[in-house]
Amino acid sequence: MDFKKKQLKSIRLMPKGYYHFCTDGWQGGKLFHNDRQYAKGMATIALISIVFKVKICAFELMPNHLHLILQASGEQMVQVFFYITRHINAVLVKDGYPPLPDNYMFRPIPITGKDSMRHHIIYLARNAYEKGKCTPGGHMWGSGYLAFNQLSGMIRGSFVRDLPVRVVEKMIGSRTKLPPDWEIHPVLGVLPKNFVETRMVQEMFPSVKDYCAMMIKDYESFARISKALGEESQWSVAEVRDMAGQIIARDYPGKSLYELSGEEKCRLAVQINSDFGADPKTLSKALYVTEHIIIQALRSKDYGVKS
Repeated sequence: MDFKKKQLKSIRLMPKGYYHFCTDGWQGGKLFHNDRQYAKGMATIALISIVFKVKICAFELMPNHLHLILQASGEQMVQVFFYITRHINAVLVKDGYPPLPDNYMFRPIPITGKDSMRHHIIYLARNAYEKGKCTPGGHMWGSGYLAFNQLSGMIRGSFVRDLPVRVVEKMIGSRTKLPPDWEIHPVLGVLPKNFVETRMVQEMFPSVKDYCAMMIKDYESFARISKALGEESQWSVAEVRDMAGQIIARDYPGKSLYELSGEEKCRLAVQINSDFGADPKTLSKALYVTEHIIIQALRSKDYGVKS
């Protein structure tokens, strides 16, 4: 039995619950190359909620991978994975792009409790922003823009009941019947508000300020989930400087970044690199230390993380 089959066998045994479902980052190609392919991907996510009766709490489609937060069993997730990849492959091949590799896979991370759900919802909403695609929660190929957004209600489409059956089937790439009151947008396709459990976000966050603050400032949980998924975090200078400020307030009370010694800055750089994965160049700009010294500190055994 090969490695992929062993993974799938193990996943099938997972009990029904809430999971963060993330496909591999396909480094050799893209799942989606243009708006039409993204819209087909959006429709595929909508279809799994009907075909497999799974509850979708959030999702984001990225160029070379996708994220879902869903309620499902392990067996259902395996079925969902094959359904999604089959539909994506059909579009890729039809458009002349290479199909997904045979070893393409996904990872399910169990979501246990309210805090865990909050962190994973934020991770998805922030993901496209993290990759430099949009403002936080502003990615149109997902559900993040629905949360606490008054303008999202103005995005309207045509009701399924008002469209010819063949037109709907062509748009979604399936003969599966959609509910008549669902809306299909001319660019976005099947709108997420039709099939995403949007009330989950309101239940998880007491206010819009809490939601937005956590999306911008919760570096720790974002870094932790990124590591679990094998993804790299791409922090800006401002974010790394903010991380430094939080650590300084906790570990060096009464001091500012400018008042730290060279040794303290090196220890700070090592800690931020260890905890959040910030790269030497960004650390250098954020902490006002030469990149050469940062690299030396990261390689040295003399700069352990301050306890």
